[in-house]
Amino acid sequence: MRLVLCDDNRIFCEALAVALEARGHEALAIATTADDGVAAVARHQPDACLLDFHFHEGGEGLGAARAIRDQSPGTAVLVVSDSGSRAAPLAGVAGFVGKHQELDRITTALDAIAARRSPVRARPLPAPAGPAVATLTPREAEVLQRITTGQGTKTMAREMNVTTETLRTYVKNVLGKLGAHSRLEAAALVSRPDLAGPGREHPLLAALTPREREVLAQLTSGAGLREVAKQLHMSLRTVNTHLHNLRGKLGVHSTLEAVALARSARSARPPVLADAGRSPAAKFR
Repeated sequence: MRLVLCDDNRIFCEALAVALEARGHEALAIATTADDGVAAVARHQPDACLLDFHFHEGGEGLGAARAIRDQSPGTAVLVVSDSGSRAAPLAGVAGFVGKHQELDRITTALDAIAARRSPVRARPLPAPAGPAVATLTPREAEVLQRITTGQGTKTMAREMNVTTETLRTYVKNVLGKLGAHSRLEAAALVSRPDLAGPGREHPLLAALTPREREVLAQLTSGAGLREVAKQLHMSLRTVNTHLHNLRGKLGVHSTLEAVALARSARSARPPVLADAGRSPAAKFR
């Protein structure tokens, strides 16, 4: 999801941005006052704004949440704060998470927001990625290749020798051209392996239970957590438990990395990238 982070502790915001981007989200901007947060949301029109309710100056969180709701109705507000849980419903926010709770609580809340924004019937996966991939510039094709291997924003920016701001622009362009709503969906569009079929198998995948395989197969097809729960007739909590377990078995830190590993076990490289206009000298690590 495309995010704006708003908290008067910049160090907290930057650390959270890195952690969320490692899990496939995109941090568009960081604001350290409530007023700047409202302005950043208006400028970037993100999918969600992670907002604290306590600021020392520059406005207050409850008012910012209401302003975002009124001025940017397409942006969901997830309150990440140690105060204001009782006031949160009054501001019409999408959810409330304690500031010092585990990161999984925040990502689960974002998954729930994404599922509500993109119902299964309202947003089918875009059709073949091949023609769209052919429209990517060489640098965008390189970014897509790196996304499919599970690389995060900072790693890509460092290895491509560009700023994180430039890298985020590349990612935004890639998602727009592919018609994808997230990096995970973009990676899934490039290749959709059948994890349940016979053939080559990564040793780590062999350690997964049948249910964990089903969850991973659904995620690799680009499904969201709520859609996975519906398709496999299980609760969202059970899906998250399977996801937590399979990430541990695969030794990865994010869903995107798990999908990338599952796909790489079936194919040495995504075939649709061959004609994407990449320079032959481009090397992907």
